[in-house]
Amino acid sequence: MALRSASSAENQELIADLNAIKGIQEIVTWCNFRRINVEFSKNPGGYYSSNSKTIYINSRQSVEKQLYILLHECGHLLIDDRSESTGFRFKNGYYTKEEGIKRKFIYRCTILEEEFEAWHRGRKLATKLGIEINDDRFSALKAKFLKSYMRWALGDPKYQDGGPT
Repeated sequence: MALRSASSAENQELIADLNAIKGIQEIVTWCNFRRINVEFSKNPGGYYSSNSKTIYINSRQSVEKQLYILLHECGHLLIDDRSESTGFRFKNGYYTKEEGIKRKFIYRCTILEEEFEAWHRGRKLATKLGIEINDDRFSALKAKFLKSYMRWALGDPKYQDGGPT
C-alpha cells in the first residue's frame, strides 16, 4: 500500500494547526504567569471568569479558533486589570451590579464596546508574544461574534435570552 503525499492545501492546514497549538501553549504560559487558569472543555464558546480567575475555551472548535477565542478572552483579562480609564469606560457593562442599568441600552452598548476592545487587545497580545495568526480568519471570526453582539444590543428576539454565546 503506497502512502499518498499531502497536497499543498493540506500541508498549509497542518502548518496552521501546529502554529495554533504553539500559540495556545504561549498564551497558557502567559496566563499561568498571571495566575490565571485556562480550561478546555465541551462548554460552548469561551469566557473569562474574574471570580475563579479562569478562562474557559470550547475544545470542540478547531485549534485555530481556540487560539483566537483564547486571545479574545485574554483581551477581557487585560480589560479586567482595571486601569482608571478602563474602569471608567466599562463601568456600565459587565461590571455593573445595578439591575436598573442592566435594563438600559447603555448597558448593551458598553458590553458591545468591551467586546470590540477585547478582540483588539487579544490581537495586540498575539503580536507582543510573537504568535502567528491568519489575519483574514481572525477578522472573520471576530466579525461573526461581534455581529451576534450587535444583534443582541439592538434587541433581535433571537438574542434576548442572556445575550449571544
